[in-house]
Amino acid sequence: MTPINPLTSPLTSAGMSPLASNSTAASAAVAADAASFQNILQDAQRKVQAAQDDSATVTKSALTKKEQKLKEACQGFEAMFLTLMYKQMRNTVPKDPLFGESNAMNIFKDMRDTQLMQNVASAGGMGLADMLYKQLAPSVLKQEQAAAKAADAQQKTAANKAAQASASYM
Repeated sequence: MTPINPLTSPLTSAGMSPLASNSTAASAAVAADAASFQNILQDAQRKVQAAQDDSATVTKSALTKKEQKLKEACQGFEAMFLTLMYKQMRNTVPKDPLFGESNAMNIFKDMRDTQLMQNVASAGGMGLADMLYKQLAPSVLKQEQAAAKAADAQQKTAANKAAQASASYM
């Protein structure tokens, strides 16, 4: 009598070959793992989006108008710098004499490069805007504080003069 090998046996107790039942179990496990991974990934994406929304709200509300204008000016400077740098890099590439270049194509390329570099600068760019902002923000804040103090001093002086004038009439 020969022993029965379960791997070579044509059927198991469930009526399926052991290899088929193993592959079915394996595919079910893979599907469960994929679903679990998908849930984890979606949860992580929701958390990241919520964190970005919160930080954007805090950042915008924390900045004063002058700070916001300074930030925009720094980003504009970085965009302009990157655009000039990109144009100079483009000038080093040999021109294609086969098709030539029309004036419209040159204008289109310039506009595309400018918009592309503005997008790069607003997304963080090379960090030039952040460095400029960090360098210039203290002086802007000092000017803003000095202007606020001067306005307070003028109001106090005007209030004192009004009080003295009303006291002299009495």
